[in-house]
Amino acid sequence: MKRPLFSIIIPTLNEEKFIPKLLDSLVAQTVMDFEVIVTDGPSKDKTKQVVLGYKKKLPLTLISSKKGSLPLQRNLGARSAKGEWFVFIDADSILHPYFIERIILYIREKHPVFFTTWALPDSELTHDSIFTLLTNIYWESTVLIKRPVAPGPLTVVDAQAFLSVGGYDEAHDYNEDVDLGLRLQAQGHQFSILRESLYVWSMRRIRREGKMKVMNQYILSMLPVLIFKKPLRHMPGYTMGGHLYSSKKRIQRSVLKSYERKLKELMKDIFD
Repeated sequence: MKRPLFSIIIPTLNEEKFIPKLLDSLVAQTVMDFEVIVTDGPSKDKTKQVVLGYKKKLPLTLISSKKGSLPLQRNLGARSAKGEWFVFIDADSILHPYFIERIILYIREKHPVFFTTWALPDSELTHDSIFTLLTNIYWESTVLIKRPVAPGPLTVVDAQAFLSVGGYDEAHDYNEDVDLGLRLQAQGHQFSILRESLYVWSMRRIRREGKMKVMNQYILSMLPVLIFKKPLRHMPGYTMGGHLYSSKKRIQRSVLKSYERKLKELMKDIFD
């Protein structure tokens, strides 16, 4: 069997309502030179049954994880992957039909080692578009300040480079993408951005928790990276799982606390 060019690695946890859109977008790709690896850990809904329903449409492997952890599940997928490139993508994202086609051209022309693309929001609301634009600018800024992030929603990375740095650090339950980017850079690999909007970024967490709370987390988490080149491993209240978004109830926004107090609490983790 021919080795696929890409291994699409998707961690899931209770994603039965969201994963079909991503898998449908993979079925619709104009170039099909990839395998799909879903690492589920451990869903209590029908995620596994939904995923297995695509076995006839996609070259798909389903792996079970003993616990829900983004770095662990991504690493499990990578260990089983056969592709020359790993594409790590969140289960609630949607790829444009020409995603694979465009990143192949980008790889051939620019010879990157790890990269992402611009994103589009999952709505046509102006404030969602503005927030997504700011997020794209944020990815760009990490290149300028030499603090690269391997963005959680979508990272494409050369398989050999990924394995050479040991993959994701499973001690992280937050900022595992920042940590990976910094370790790849330390090996001499430069982060780059394909400046085309090739996937739809789900804003479900931002809608539920509120833009101010999420922006507050971004700022707090980047300060140690800017100053010490060390990312936080934990963020209080940050959890994964599609079940968190099954209801329309919003989490009440917390009043912004003192940056100094919060940063002191979070910085303890860096110097343990």
